[in-house]
Amino acid sequence: MSGKSNWMWVSIGLLCLLIAAIYLATYYYSESVYFRSLYEGAVSDLKKLTMKVNILIDYGNGTQTWYNGTSVPRETNVLMATRIVALVKGTEYPGMGTFVDSINSVRNEGGKYWMWYIWNPDKRNWELGPVASDKYVLREGDTIMWRYEIPSF
Repeated sequence: MSGKSNWMWVSIGLLCLLIAAIYLATYYYSESVYFRSLYEGAVSDLKKLTMKVNILIDYGNGTQTWYNGTSVPRETNVLMATRIVALVKGTEYPGMGTFVDSINSVRNEGGKYWMWYIWNPDKRNWELGPVASDKYVLREGDTIMWRYEIPSF
């Protein structure tokens, strides 16, 4: 074989590799576009099924923990939203609702109980939850607080 012949075969081999590389790049690019569209569709569907709420847990000793922008299922109640971010134990009273006994292992004792509040943006203040936490359905953007305290009533 002559030198020209060797270069021709090397050139043909490199051309074949180039064609294969272009094919693979095109294939993987089209796959990435396809899977990105699937991902974006799933995110869109998920946004339709969930909403964002803010949750504050005030331990009554100066320690407060915020869970801002917590994704919860639509039509969820305060108790279920809290269970997404904390360990909650409670006692269910049929017809009345669930009474929260502890949050993150801090139990009701010594006259202190877990009370829940909702932020009223119009009045710019916290309002005591009007019903049991498992009876109040949250709306998009609600801000709730659990406070470990001696009730004022």
